[in-house]
Amino acid sequence: MKIGGLEFKFRMPYDNALRGIGGEYEINRVLGGFGALCYCIAVNLFVGWNIVVESREFDVVAYCAAFPGGLAIIIGAAAGATGFKDRRVAEAKVIERTGAVPVEPPAGPQAPVPDHVPEGG
Repeated sequence: MKIGGLEFKFRMPYDNALRGIGGEYEINRVLGGFGALCYCIAVNLFVGWNIVVESREFDVVAYCAAFPGGLAIIIGAAAGATGFKDRRVAEAKVIERTGAVPVEPPAGPQAPVPDHVPEGG
């Protein structure tokens, strides 16, 4: 593709987002992508059903408010599940290589909390 005399070459496969760092498909990514695709299709089918079969009016405000929110929830859940799995895999690799189990860092110093509130305060 040429834009303003500059040539851009895009050779990334379309399914690259479904593959993990090892190059194989990951179940969380595949299910998340499939769920988002099904959501996009199903929402429009339900809207079409309401307009054609049930003779309701199309509410553009409700559609534009609800559709992106639902899609964001699906994408966020898939990304969260993938991130959670990736952290667990990274921890397992550290344990496998070093034998050391990663732990949470200790909590910092805490200010003393009084048992009661003084009068007038």
